[in-house]
Amino acid sequence: MAVALIIGAAGLEMTHSSRPASGAMPAHIARTLSQLPSNGRLAAAHTVNLTITTPGHVANLAAMVLPHDLAVTTTPIPPGALITGSTTSHVNFPVSLIGRDKVMGFSIVHLGRHIAPLTFAPLPATAAVLAVSPLMHASTTSPQYAWADTTLGDPNVDVHGVISYLSTESDANLNGFTDAIAVNQDGKVVAVLSGKHQWYSAQFVARIALIVATGRGCHASLGIIGATDQGGGVRVNRIVPKSPAQAHLKVGDVITKFNGVGTDTFSAFSTELYLTPAYSNVQVTYLRQTTIHTLAVTLGCAL
Repeated sequence: MAVALIIGAAGLEMTHSSRPASGAMPAHIARTLSQLPSNGRLAAAHTVNLTITTPGHVANLAAMVLPHDLAVTTTPIPPGALITGSTTSHVNFPVSLIGRDKVMGFSIVHLGRHIAPLTFAPLPATAAVLAVSPLMHASTTSPQYAWADTTLGDPNVDVHGVISYLSTESDANLNGFTDAIAVNQDGKVVAVLSGKHQWYSAQFVARIALIVATGRGCHASLGIIGATDQGGGVRVNRIVPKSPAQAHLKVGDVITKFNGVGTDTFSAFSTELYLTPAYSNVQVTYLRQTTIHTLAVTLGCAL
C-alpha cells in the first residue's frame, strides 16, 4: 500500500520515503542505565525484553512500551511463536503477537501485564537528540545500550503536503541498529528508528499500533483497486472478490468521500484506510454515472 500522510496538528507526521543517513554510528556503550546521559535513562528503562521461541530457535530483542499495554519492535515475529516478556522488575510474563505494520516496519505485541509506557513528545524539526538502542544478549541478563548524540533533520514537504524527516549527515547516526529511540532534552521520546532505517514520529507509531490492535491485527481494506479520477475522487478499476466492496460497488464508480472525509486522490483514500482499524463500520460516498450514493459497509482486513 502506498501511503501519503498529510501534515496533522499534533506532530503525528510519518517519515515516508525518508533516506537514512550514511555511515556507521560510532556509538558509546552503556553497560548500565546509570552510564547513559541523564535525559535517556528513564526512556531506556521503559524497554521490554522479548524472548521469541520458535522450533529450533530462541531470539531476544527489545520492544518499546506504548500505552494500552502495547509494545513495538522492528523484528518480524512469526505467527505461532511463543513470546514472553521481562523487565527489571517483572520476569517471563506472557506476550501475544497482534500483527505487523508492513508500511513502517514494526511488529505490534500485547503485554500480558501492565508496564508503564514511555512519555512522548511531537517530532520536532532540526533538533539535537539522544539516540539510544538497547542491546539484548539473553533473557536473564540486563540489556546494554548503544547511544550517541545525533540530529534530526529539517522536514521536507512535497507539493502534496507530505512531510518527511531525514537523519542528517552527521558523525553519529544509528544505521544498522534496531529498535532505537530518539530522546529530547526533557527525556521524552520523539522518534523511533524503524526496520526500514527511517525515523518515525513516536506519537505516530503509538497511534498506528493502537489502530492495528483495534483492527485485530490489520489496517482496513475496502477491497478495490483504483486510481485518482481526472475530475477528483477515486475511480474503481477492479474489485477484489469476496471483499466488502463486491456487494456494493461497480467498476467505474468514483468514490468521493470516506466516512465524511473527501477522497480527492487515491493517496488520500489509501491514507484514510491506513488510519482506520479493520472491521470498522464506515460510510462511503460514491458517484455512479450522474447519481451520488452513500453506503454503510463493514471494512475488511488489509493483508
